[in-house]
Amino acid sequence: MLDFSKLTPTNHAVQSLRELIALSTFKGEQLENIVTVMGGVVHGDKLGFIGDMSRVGKKGGGCDPTYTTAAISSAEKVWALGKWEIPLKLCYEALEGTIAEYCLNEGTAIQDLTSTEYMTVIVEPALEKAMIEMVWRMGWFGDTAAKNIADSGNITAGVDTALLTTCDGLFKRLFAIGAAKASQKSAIAANAEATYALQKSVLLGSGVATGLFETIRMDADSRIASLDGAGIFCTKSMADALQYDIKRTYKTNLPWEKIFTGFEMTEWDGVTIYKVSNWDRMIKEYEDNGTKLNLPHRAVYSAPSNLLVGTSGAQPISDLSIKFDDITRNNYIYSTGKLGTLVQEDAMVHVAY
Repeated sequence: MLDFSKLTPTNHAVQSLRELIALSTFKGEQLENIVTVMGGVVHGDKLGFIGDMSRVGKKGGGCDPTYTTAAISSAEKVWALGKWEIPLKLCYEALEGTIAEYCLNEGTAIQDLTSTEYMTVIVEPALEKAMIEMVWRMGWFGDTAAKNIADSGNITAGVDTALLTTCDGLFKRLFAIGAAKASQKSAIAANAEATYALQKSVLLGSGVATGLFETIRMDADSRIASLDGAGIFCTKSMADALQYDIKRTYKTNLPWEKIFTGFEMTEWDGVTIYKVSNWDRMIKEYEDNGTKLNLPHRAVYSAPSNLLVGTSGAQPISDLSIKFDDITRNNYIYSTGKLGTLVQEDAMVHVAY
């Protein structure tokens, strides 16, 4: 689970794993701040919502008015949940001769890691972090038809596509909305460039970022602004380009406020902008063909109430089963659940990519 090769024990100088400092600990944005997580969802469940009433109010005509009917729009979507699982096996022998050896039990119990510092201080916190990353990865970048670059897909060579095929994520659904209705999409020219360098430099062109955010704001359905928590959720690359463009053009800095752990927001021309740096990291990890990234600059103008992540349990992360087996003398960790996504009302989003 952990590579101790660079943490060689020397005269028992480090007696406890609690003395170790993580090489890199990043507290990413909390998923619930930009989506609505719905628990207890069953595959095939229908989600219905009611829209506006048809137009009413005509010129008056005195007595005996003509009565007509009015329709209230409605729509229904179906949840498609996929199953995920985390099956892990640990053997104490991997810790012998390493700094972690000092936390092993003695005698016959040496093989049981379930109550050791190694399990409680290293494995469980690291696994919790990895599971949060899993929900981000599947919830936003999931694609049941994901393929590697070599198979004419967008997934980085060497990345196991099974990491992404549990369900269709929100980006796949949002891109489909943008492709189906041009008025709900703003094209980002820099995404089409052929190299990493050009994808970055073109976005940093004078007036490009400010113009792009203005286009998103002006072309989006005006009702989006009235939604609770509405804002433009964008990659760090887009937020940085906006900051750079404003500083260069107006000689002022765009003030960013950290509202949640690792989550920053600002306001531009009356619209709240949220910097979602988790997207940048995942694009670089999962959608890199070796010379450029797949749509490295992305933005979604909507509200958390319209972007849904459904889970079979009460929470997106299920409990862990951690057990020691007396027969095999191995330690087993297991967790499973179901996950899916929906965009509640297609008209209430504007995407840029």
